[in-house]
Amino acid sequence: MPTTSWLCWQVGASVRDRLIVLLPNPRYPSVVKFSLDHVIFFGRTWDECLGMYAIEESDLVGKRTLDCPGGPDALVAEGLKRGLDLHAVDPQYSEEPDVLEARGRQEITDAMKAWQEDPDHNWDQNEADEYERLKLEALDAFILSYRDNRDRFLPGALPKLPYQDDAFDLILSGHFLFTYASLDCGGLMTNDSLDLDFHIRSVRELVRVAPEVRLYPTYALSGPSRRQQFVEPVMEAIQADGHEVDLVPSNWIQANFMDFNDLIRIRRSE
Repeated sequence: MPTTSWLCWQVGASVRDRLIVLLPNPRYPSVVKFSLDHVIFFGRTWDECLGMYAIEESDLVGKRTLDCPGGPDALVAEGLKRGLDLHAVDPQYSEEPDVLEARGRQEITDAMKAWQEDPDHNWDQNEADEYERLKLEALDAFILSYRDNRDRFLPGALPKLPYQDDAFDLILSGHFLFTYASLDCGGLMTNDSLDLDFHIRSVRELVRVAPEVRLYPTYALSGPSRRQQFVEPVMEAIQADGHEVDLVPSNWIQANFMDFNDLIRIRRSE
């Protein structure tokens, strides 16, 4: 299930107007029914984030770290409690806390309902209930921190971030790139607005802002089990730029997505 909200909502629309509608997709009846037409506001807990990126809390000590896009992840909230220097960027951070809380709760509920109604995706109900509980837990932690630490949450969007070169030591980017590619390419979107060119430009932007970048996941979320098809050309493009790029096994498994469960680690050449 995807993480965050990278495509901006129309300014001035009501909360009700913004709610996600998830319906079976008639274009792909034999492949996937669950699909999205925008990026939803959906986050991860502290433990989930560390597992996704195969890092320990000690790896963040003394580093200025960016969650990009942050959505309602609990990463910044829990990191600040631990005395760590964490920040997040997301286009929806121009919104007020009450708006984001209402949006997050509605989209988590709608997405999980649609996921469970799809026979190609649904999970054991106890597992689904626990998964939803963790998403709401992450949202609650995010909202509290967002209210009290707005300077840590900056509005901004890929492929052009509002930061200078080397503004951070590490960028963690989860459940946006690759996840929100089109259904044809192994993602969840009903359109191809986030195409290969967008992915390459976005990853180059992340490398500009920090010397180490970690991207998760790399598996396809629609169609047969496989690596998402933009992963290899993105890695090749970044390697051609002279940087070190490799796949690292993730320490977190989401439901039955066990195959190709790796993250991309990029270390910039100096």
